[in-house]
Amino acid sequence: VMTCSFRRSDDDHPPETLMPILALLLLAAPSPPPPLRACRSDQLRLSLDDHAGEFNGMSHSGTELSIRNIGPDCLLDALPKVQLRDARNRGLSAVRQAPRGMHPGPVMVPVRLAAGHRAATQIRWIAGPVFPRSQSIRASKIAVMIGAATLSAPLQATLYGPAGQAATFEQIPFHAVEGMAQG
Repeated sequence: VMTCSFRRSDDDHPPETLMPILALLLLAAPSPPPPLRACRSDQLRLSLDDHAGEFNGMSHSGTELSIRNIGPDCLLDALPKVQLRDARNRGLSAVRQAPRGMHPGPVMVPVRLAAGHRAATQIRWIAGPVFPRSQSIRASKIAVMIGAATLSAPLQATLYGPAGQAATFEQIPFHAVEGMAQG
């Protein structure tokens, strides 16, 4: 059995003499970092990558949207508004399908986007006339709303939907991608 005892020697400092040192240590403790701000459109760059047709098949198509942060660390909405536009930059009749799961909708935690890093999401749509009465729309551009501003990139896509209804697309929430962004 091991025992331990503490005996104060005459060289020890009484507790009251340690108080000023303790106070200085507490004052010197680092303060928490300021909260991250929402990403601004001027610090972000949007790009698309269809991964050589990886999203194509079974009457579907799609692309990966990637947002690169060229500014300071910030928070990006996990499901920002995405809009498909025609060659004249007019919004098309295409809407994001409601995410599956909780209703009225899942809670989406913003994505921490570090400086030099990127976040990605996938957009998928029906690319063939699979409905008894199909209608199609042609998108020339995709736009992502960041606050009051818009990021956009060229996109050549044909979406199909039932006649008389808006075409739909699926979008998964943005997620941070490991490693530094290229380009």
